[in-house]
Amino acid sequence: MNKKLSFAVILFLWAATAAVATHLSKPNIIIILADDMGYGDCGVYNSESKIKTPHIDQLAEEGLLFTDAHAAASTCTPSRYGLLTGTNPVRTGVLNTLLERGDPIIGEGEKTIAAMLKDQGYVARMIGKWHLGFEADKSGKRPALDFSKSLMGGPLDHGFDSFYGINSSLSSSPMCFTRDRSVVALPTEKGTIKKYNADGTMSDVKVMKSPGCRPEDASPLFCLEALKIIREQAASSDAKPLFLYYASPAPHQPWVPSAAFRGKSGLGDYADYVMQLDDVVGQINKALKQTGLDKNTLLIFTTDNGTGPKAVKVMARRGHASSATLRGAKADSWEGGHRIPFIAKWPGRIVRNQTTTAVINFTDIFATFAELLQVDPEKSYPGSAADSHSFLPVLWSSSLNYKRPGMMFGRGFVRDGDWKLVSKSRVRRMDVVKQSQFELFQLSEDLSEMHDLSKSNPERAQRLFQAFSKYAESRELK
Repeated sequence: MNKKLSFAVILFLWAATAAVATHLSKPNIIIILADDMGYGDCGVYNSESKIKTPHIDQLAEEGLLFTDAHAAASTCTPSRYGLLTGTNPVRTGVLNTLLERGDPIIGEGEKTIAAMLKDQGYVARMIGKWHLGFEADKSGKRPALDFSKSLMGGPLDHGFDSFYGINSSLSSSPMCFTRDRSVVALPTEKGTIKKYNADGTMSDVKVMKSPGCRPEDASPLFCLEALKIIREQAASSDAKPLFLYYASPAPHQPWVPSAAFRGKSGLGDYADYVMQLDDVVGQINKALKQTGLDKNTLLIFTTDNGTGPKAVKVMARRGHASSATLRGAKADSWEGGHRIPFIAKWPGRIVRNQTTTAVINFTDIFATFAELLQVDPEKSYPGSAADSHSFLPVLWSSSLNYKRPGMMFGRGFVRDGDWKLVSKSRVRRMDVVKQSQFELFQLSEDLSEMHDLSKSNPERAQRLFQAFSKYAESRELK
């Protein structure tokens, strides 16, 4: 081989190697988001759990388990908003009730992790529960979605290339599946959904639904869609890196386990539904392994907030603590409302079977993905991800002494390090609260938030309340 040819071969090999390295530097990213699943519903988080979750437990053995991870809020819409935008919903006043306006919750100028990843060459796909609104027809007494037209303001307008899912929960009317911007079938039939009450009795909820649409079909259909996307990704020789956001409808009400899981737990429909979700986690993890995609995939499992209060009461009568030892449940500012399971797996990059006490929040995912891809959010997306702090160093070293910058604010609490100031009653308006309605807890010594230390630590309580009040005053509400 002559020198010119040899040099050309070397140059080609160098370029090919660089191309492969560049591709491998952008892993596939999959987020599995459970809906209303409690800290105590996973065996790996609650040694006393009566619900078997072998696949979630296995994921923890294969990855990194966070014990102090938090949803961006303790209810669905603001939590999902914070996860996707990197902005604390408290900062912009995002609540579930904003959906009643008929406007998309995420504004046109707000970037999402999907949009950021798409800018970095990813294909972004979403499956499951959106719950962040579409543009509604406001010509009637109440805003309503016009399903005869393309749905605007949803996933496809916020960075996603495809969407297969539902607008809200499976107990909300209208109940129908959406593919990209169109419903699969118009919701023309009247139907009834059965929901549990706190005492274990059932109530009927009337809905409009698509012909043949059943809530128990949602989880199996969404799982099949996810497996299809994973296999197509693996089969493609020139596929872009994949971002898949799988927003499970389970185990939110209605508790509708499919026939294969009904009665499997021996603890009722809620526990059966949790076990079905666990199986979905297992199927996705298995598909990644079978296709070989797992070697270059960051897989995250988490949940949007704590267990619903009705589920907590129903399961307590069966001897199971859905919030484990945490106080409160969904919609509460207590830890049971927003401290959530969070497990991250990436073979060869994240050390397996490790646990970290690092404090993280859903809003931090934006900055973490940005740092992973060497993107500067402040330069590339000014005004976005205002409350996002990268925890990438924790993924690389779970033993790292990581301290999340700044304080963490909720609508009814503020946290700084191990100290948390939380309102004794639910806060509707942050600007009219009084310090006397707050209690102070040191979470490292009192995770169940049972011993108020505000009187023995008045200066700390006052400092945290002042920070809470200042944050409330600086907000720009939607």
